[in-house]
Amino acid sequence: MPSAAYFRRQADICLRLALIASDDEVSNRLIVMAREYTAKGDALAGQSGADAPPGAARPGSAESEGEAALPSAPNAADR
Repeated sequence: MPSAAYFRRQADICLRLALIASDDEVSNRLIVMAREYTAKGDALAGQSGADAPPGAARPGSAESEGEAALPSAPNAADR
């Protein structure tokens, strides 16, 4: 089974691809995928109590929500 670090790396890759994608629909889907990977990584880290990335926020803090570090999907109406 993949580790929490694996899912976090996948989320990072998705976010990097979203930043360079020229198609808004592709960019939005990559951001959604990054959020899903981050949630899976957080869930695995919570189960094991380990494998948290260095400098990770402690559970219960505002930064540990996962969504704070991920950009929101741009709205097509905003462009």
